Amino acid sequence: MKANLSALLLASAFASMPACAGGGVPAEPPATPSGVTAAQPANNAGRPLDLTECKSLGQWLADACENRPNERSARVEGWCSDVLRGVESGAWITADCVPHIKYIDSTCFRSTTSVHDLMACDVSVSRP
Repeated sequence: MKANLSALLLASAFASMPACAGGGVPAEPPATPSGVTAAQPANNAGRPLDLTECKSLGQWLADACENRPNERSARVEGWCSDVLRGVESGAWITADCVPHIKYIDSTCFRSTTSVHDLMACDVSVSRP
């Protein structure tokens, strides 16, 4: 009788334990992360910039043009005027940056705040 009682207690203990393997509903895969947890764009040299990157780059160029105390020339004035007008209106972003400027071009622009050097980077942009 003692053996039957022990077997019964042992059987009921196993029956009340949760199953550890199989049978459960698999967890849902996580949603696509966004914001700061989102995947960052690849640093592929030939990839085009997206709209957000172009807005940021446009602001970089505008800031450089507004802060150029020693770079006064008609050529600099003309280039900066065009860039400032285009960035302000959004035309530079949608008509020039998004269709033409690549990651490698952006890297060139962001390597300097000298307007003459920025103009050299701009000349190297492939615009068909």
